[in-house]
Amino acid sequence: MRVTKRDIMLLRELALSHVLCRDHFLELGYFNSITRANTRLRELKRLELLRRLETPFFGQSLYMATKRAAEVVDARISSLIAGRTSSPRFVQHALSVTNVRIALQRKSSAAWRFEQQLWRKIQGSKGLELRPDGLLMASLPIFVEVDMGRASAPRFKEKLTGYQALARSGQCQSLYGFSQFRVLVVTTGPLRSRHLRRLQPSDAGFELLVQTFDEVGATPITPWS
Repeated sequence: MRVTKRDIMLLRELALSHVLCRDHFLELGYFNSITRANTRLRELKRLELLRRLETPFFGQSLYMATKRAAEVVDARISSLIAGRTSSPRFVQHALSVTNVRIALQRKSSAAWRFEQQLWRKIQGSKGLELRPDGLLMASLPIFVEVDMGRASAPRFKEKLTGYQALARSGQCQSLYGFSQFRVLVVTTGPLRSRHLRRLQPSDAGFELLVQTFDEVGATPITPWS
């Protein structure tokens, strides 16, 4: 079987998303039917370009890119595949991020940037590093954080402090290509949402939006272990 340009795009998407299910590929426009999706994913698995994760806790097969896939995607993407984990928490979070991305892009044609494309160190801020879960390139760009309800208050506040440092540093334009932004946190429920809003630093320099999965129109992945 010949590996097509669409296959390479699919594998690149898979590497950047960490893990995807069949319905994600359909939602993202790679296939127009379940039959086509199943057939092509089966062939790519036969070529050892992706592997299937088996779990009794999720209704569909889950897919991750293999080290062999690194041979057909570009070098910047191939480096992400090595050492990829498949722990339950990692998989749950990755799937939830993709669900949020799809929900946001149903409402907007804005492009999406992935976590690994967004890692930046803020100079002069005690080595603070930003690692957003994604970025929606709307007219006013929106950094996206997907909260599964596990992060402690101090840890989450530290994350918001990183965005505050970015907003006040004057480095946003040079680091990301724009000077102003918003932050959208998508979390598990109303109580958690209210709690996270209270953690925003004073004089943050950016607008913080906190919404539940339901409010965004995304499905959270039920935890398993």
